[in-house]
Amino acid sequence: MNVKLTRRQFSQLAAIATTAAATGLFSNKIFAQESNTVILGVRPGNISDSNVSIPVNPTSDTTDLSDEKVTADIVPFALQTIVVESFDVRTQEIKTVLTTPPILEADEQLSGFVSLKDGRLVVVANNINPNKKNKQRIRLIFLSQSPKSVAVSGLKNNEALRSLLRLKDGSFAGLVSKINGTPPSRIVTINPDTGDVTDRDKVSDQKRVSVIAQCADGTFYGIATERTGGNSIFQIGQEQSTKLSFRSQPWSSGFIGFVCAANQLYALGALTHQEFPLYLHTIDPKTGEMKRIEKGFNVSAITIA
Repeated sequence: MNVKLTRRQFSQLAAIATTAAATGLFSNKIFAQESNTVILGVRPGNISDSNVSIPVNPTSDTTDLSDEKVTADIVPFALQTIVVESFDVRTQEIKTVLTTPPILEADEQLSGFVSLKDGRLVVVANNINPNKKNKQRIRLIFLSQSPKSVAVSGLKNNEALRSLLRLKDGSFAGLVSKINGTPPSRIVTINPDTGDVTDRDKVSDQKRVSVIAQCADGTFYGIATERTGGNSIFQIGQEQSTKLSFRSQPWSSGFIGFVCAANQLYALGALTHQEFPLYLHTIDPKTGEMKRIEKGFNVSAITIA
């Protein structure tokens, strides 16, 4: 289902909302109080019923779904839609707010999601084949009823881009690490119009970092997987870390999403050997204690609008 939110419709999701100039879907700030926190999630949707023909242009980094002409340069792909859902932390209500036309290619994985300062919603899709280095591709996909994509440049062949976030100053950043997630990792800023990345912060070579987030006070947090299999939370730039625990037991499953809203940290994950459902968890960075929000939220990445 394709949904374009009006001002009135979107106000039902949050206490304060204005229309974003770029997409007409989301405001730069959805909530004014913690009780109104809305987390957005993204996931692959349905596979197109028939193959969608995509013009192949080796000089362009943009996938264009508007050209329906059949030529010798067209190769068929099975594509998936991308679905954006909202999760109201207070009511635990989940709503579908956008379903794009088919745009996600086979073997692409959504590994990050962000709402930019101008209101645009962006995901990063990693299509990495370790056996074919020349087939590796990482692209940003701008979500709307007419989705566009931009290839990410400036990464090594053995690197992937994960955990997108909008920084306090409004810039756009992400976490870069090796394809298998091993160190070293670094935080980069990203030019959304060109896909170029620029190094911003280093992460300790001793930490295998899976996700990062920044709170309103400017503090960067990361979650790292320990060699023993447990997980810990730490401030970027500091070596000291705090082990995570859930119901008095060490957390050893990792996370696929991590955000900070109203200075509250939320992480998306599931227990070991439990693929679904995924749950949002609050984290106390001082104690490492986690508390679960009991309704499942099965998405691939999360962001704060």
